Amino acid sequence: MTNIFRHERTAFVLFVVAAIIIFSGMGLRDAWPPDEPRFALVAKEMVTSGQWLIPMRGGEIYPDKPPFFMWSIALFYLLTGSLSVAMLLPNAIASLVTLTVTYRLSRALADENAAILSMVLLLISPQFLIQAKFAQIDALVACFVWVGVYGFVRHFCVAESWRCYFIAWVAMGLGVITKGVGFLPLFLLVPLSFFAIKKQLPTTRWRKRALLGPLIMLSVVLAWLGPVLYLGAYKQDPIIQQYLSNILLKQTAQRYANAWHHIEPWYYYAIEVIPLFWFPPLMVMVVKRKQIKRVLMKSPAYFSLAIWVVLVVAFFSFSPGKRGVYILPALPAVAMIAGLLLSRDGVSKTISILARSVTLLISLGAIAAAAVLIFNEQTVNALMLRFHCTLSMITTLGAIFFLVGIMGVSTQFINFTKHLILWLVITTVVPSTIGVWVLNDLRTPTQLLMRVQTQSNIISPDIDILDVGIVSFKEQYLLFAPFSVTHFGYHTEKDRENGTAWAWLKAQPIRYLLAPKNYLFQCVNLEKAVSLGFAHREEWLLIPSTAADVECKLLSDGSIYRS
Repeated sequence: MTNIFRHERTAFVLFVVAAIIIFSGMGLRDAWPPDEPRFALVAKEMVTSGQWLIPMRGGEIYPDKPPFFMWSIALFYLLTGSLSVAMLLPNAIASLVTLTVTYRLSRALADENAAILSMVLLLISPQFLIQAKFAQIDALVACFVWVGVYGFVRHFCVAESWRCYFIAWVAMGLGVITKGVGFLPLFLLVPLSFFAIKKQLPTTRWRKRALLGPLIMLSVVLAWLGPVLYLGAYKQDPIIQQYLSNILLKQTAQRYANAWHHIEPWYYYAIEVIPLFWFPPLMVMVVKRKQIKRVLMKSPAYFSLAIWVVLVVAFFSFSPGKRGVYILPALPAVAMIAGLLLSRDGVSKTISILARSVTLLISLGAIAAAAVLIFNEQTVNALMLRFHCTLSMITTLGAIFFLVGIMGVSTQFINFTKHLILWLVITTVVPSTIGVWVLNDLRTPTQLLMRVQTQSNIISPDIDILDVGIVSFKEQYLLFAPFSVTHFGYHTEKDRENGTAWAWLKAQPIRYLLAPKNYLFQCVNLEKAVSLGFAHREEWLLIPSTAADVECKLLSDGSIYRS
């Protein structure tokens, strides 16, 4: 009984540590490019417009993803009133759910020790932590996928539970309307059915009622997709039809089979992603490689999880378009297998030495980086030139690196378990609090947008409402602008955008256009433009209406020519 209480106390403490790590710094920074401003802007527009059915950004449809992730941000925005908090809450909560499900499934299949070790290995995996602390879509979909895996394994491998089975299908439905790959748990049915045929798993759990599962998943998807199909197919809404064409065809089948960006070779995950971002559980599996076959052969459930991981990685490897985060849903299963291996023989001296060596190298690397940022004038000047930041910012970052490095080295002298957890807390909490506070202005266009206001007031001091347009931009400029901004389409061809922007600029006597210096405008006198400095590695110009050449003509295709 004492051991049970001790293990439960350990699991609770570990969960609290995970919450501290994941929630640290929340609200201290704004949305950072490339992905966060897009999702935050869509969620903000849902709240301000009251239109939640179709994701919109800047008044245009956002057809790349289903809406559930943006819904969750919008809901928390309504509850908290803070977009910087709301955008991070869904993934933070989802990551804690993923950790909890990993713990519960490991405990059900093995024991408390394996469950705790699996949870630790997942928590310290770089890919898991990075996604838990950023507002990208993958941590949430990974949570739904993992709940689906949990439901299937509990039902087919632990004890018959139709509740868990049907929850798995609900989770897959939510996963699909979060990101199309929410169906990934279905791959698990391949090894599970194989072991059932081999009589290594009960066959009584494959009853006719199991056929209700796909209907439940379809019902969840249709709760959102049904109204969209009604408006698009029946009401013939052209905007909805455009959205359906993108989300059902271009962003699913076409994106998988014939991707147009993020093109990587077939071995990308095996060579460039898994060794680095799955390093902790992978290290355990490499050290314990001789025991893997023996351990998996004794457990159809763990063997099924191993096969599922291979199927998931293979599925994404076949597509020419790849991003490292795509395989995140398989990481908890790898952590479970590694946790089981580690629990059988304990933390060996080899693993302890390897882990301490890695943490020491990272800590020493932080100290070395601090020395370069503080004392190497050539590097500092190069960084200032490239990122257009101040000397004080670089010096402050150097001090943060030094603090993290020294504190990390100091943890080497305590008990291994405490060292690992304390080192993890230091190397995550300090950067995600002090670090993000220092970098926030550099990572957002707030300073640039403030200069727009200042310069426009100088040029036109009597104007009450600022009328600004922007070309060649990303979502962050709309998200952070303290004034209304007109844009000319996210995917508008440059010639057409050029012409539309010129026509808009000259239509009123007091208007301003925000444009990158390298935009190569036609029919605009850039000598009348004012440089606003740099943001996101581009120099921006503020172009007044008086700079527009009124002699130019607008063609029918939206382009312009000088008469």
